[in-house]
Amino acid sequence: MSQEKVDKYKEQKAKRKELVEKERKKRRLGRLAAILILVVVIAGVGTGIGFTIRNQYLKIQAAKPDYSNTSLVIQDMAGLLNDLPEYTEE
Repeated sequence: MSQEKVDKYKEQKAKRKELVEKERKKRRLGRLAAILILVVVIAGVGTGIGFTIRNQYLKIQAAKPDYSNTSLVIQDMAGLLNDLPEYTEE
C-alpha cells in the first residue's frame, strides 16, 4: 500500500470510536423522533374520535325529551278532566 493509504487508514482508525458514537446518537435521535411523532399522531386520532363520540352523545341527549319541566302538562282537549269528581283529603 502506498503511504497515503496507510496514513488515511490510521486516521480513520483513530476516529472510529467517535464516528461510531455519532452514528449511535443519530440512530437514537431518529428513533426518539419517530416515537414522538407516533405518539402525537395517536393522540390526535384519539382526540378526534373522543370528540366525535362526545358530540354524538350530546346530540342524542339533546334529542331526548325533557321530563323535568312541569309546564309540559297535557292539555285536556276533550274535556275529560272536567267530569272527574274533586278529591278532598279527610
